[in-house]
Amino acid sequence: MRWGWLARNPVSAATRPEVPRTTVTLPAAAQVRAALAAAAAATDPALACWLQIAVATGARRGEVCALRWADIDLDAATMRIHRSVSATKTAGVFIKTTKTGGVRLVSLTTQAVAALHHRHARADQTALAAGRQVEPAHQIFTSDPSGQRPWRPELVTRRWERLRNRAGLSHVRIHDLRHFVATELLTAGIDALTVANRLGHARTSTTLDIDWAWVPARDRDAANHLESLLD
Repeated sequence: MRWGWLARNPVSAATRPEVPRTTVTLPAAAQVRAALAAAAAATDPALACWLQIAVATGARRGEVCALRWADIDLDAATMRIHRSVSATKTAGVFIKTTKTGGVRLVSLTTQAVAALHHRHARADQTALAAGRQVEPAHQIFTSDPSGQRPWRPELVTRRWERLRNRAGLSHVRIHDLRHFVATELLTAGIDALTVANRLGHARTSTTLDIDWAWVPARDRDAANHLESLLD
C-alpha cells in the first residue's frame, strides 16, 4: 500500500478473531498478607522485600527487578520508576525503558520502606565482607557480589511459585498482584489517574478496561445516593 503496488488493502476485509481474556484470580487482602508473612518467615528476605514493593506500588515485575538504590528516597518514602529488566535467550539480561517509556514517582508504604532498610543493611554487610560499600548505582535485587547485574524476572517467578504453595495461593500468578493493587485502590475510591500512574499505564482507559471488571459493583451505592437526594 505504501509503495503503490496495491490499490486496496486486502487485510481491511478480514475479520479479527476474538482473543479470550486471561482469567484473573484475585487474591484477597488476607491472602496477600499471608504471602508477605510467609516470605518474611522464609529464608528469602530478598523476595520478601521485592513483594513488599510490588504490592505497595503495583509496579511490573521487570520494573521492580531494575530498581537501584539511587531510585529510592527512604526519607521521603518515594520510588522513581524509569527502567525495566528483560531477558531473552539471544540477548541475555538487559535493562531498557519502561513499557510506556515514561518516568513515574510513586509513594511507598511503611512496610515497603522498612523492608528496604533491612535490605540495605544486608547489602552493607555483603559489601563490607568484599571490602567495598553499597553505591547508589548498585542494583537492589541482585545476586552479583558487585551489585551490577539485576535479577532475571523469571527468577522472581520461580521464587514466588515456591512461596505461594506455602501461603495457600497456588492459583495466583505473580502478575495478579498488580490486579490486586489496582482493584483495591479503585474500590477504595482512589481516582483512576492516580491508579494508572502507579501501575504505569499511559491512559486511564487502560486501567479501567483491564481492572474495572474486577471491582465490586457500586450500583447499590449509586441508588442509595440518589435516594438520599430525593428523600
